[in-house]
Amino acid sequence: MAGVSTTDHQRKVPIRAIIMILVALAIAFAGLGWHAVATRDSDPDSALHAQAAKLSATAPAAPSGASESAAPSSAPAAAPAACVYSEEGASAAARAAVAEIKKAGVTVRGEVATWKGKAPRATVVYYGAGQENAAGRVAAAIDHGSSAAPRPAGAEQCAEGLVVVVVK
Repeated sequence: MAGVSTTDHQRKVPIRAIIMILVALAIAFAGLGWHAVATRDSDPDSALHAQAAKLSATAPAAPSGASESAAPSSAPAAAPAACVYSEEGASAAARAAVAEIKKAGVTVRGEVATWKGKAPRATVVYYGAGQENAAGRVAAAIDHGSSAAPRPAGAEQCAEGLVVVVVK
């Protein structure tokens, strides 16, 4: 071994091993980061159900004497008005949904606007407290695979009515 000392050979192996470990860790962390980004919002329904449970837990109870003194009513409650939004590029489908909503006897407030939040995967009717039945009727009238869901946190549009988000 002319020219190569044992100390040079011993130093190269641990440095290579350390570099290989660091590269492997970088690849592992890159994979974890990609996975986190890809699955970040994979189940939006769980957030909606959590918000609905939170709202129902904090909803004020009716005064104890109010339900006893009120006369029972056989007429169905008037459906709340609906505001219709469309995702980018679904304005024709939203206009068709407006016509179907009006046929169902529900008042539509204003014109179709563009939904500013994250668009759902399918057409959805968001409802507030006490509006679940009306939202179900509107979702059935629209059809197109639409569903009714509790209003998510941050959806402040159309505060008193139903929020219909139409997607392609």
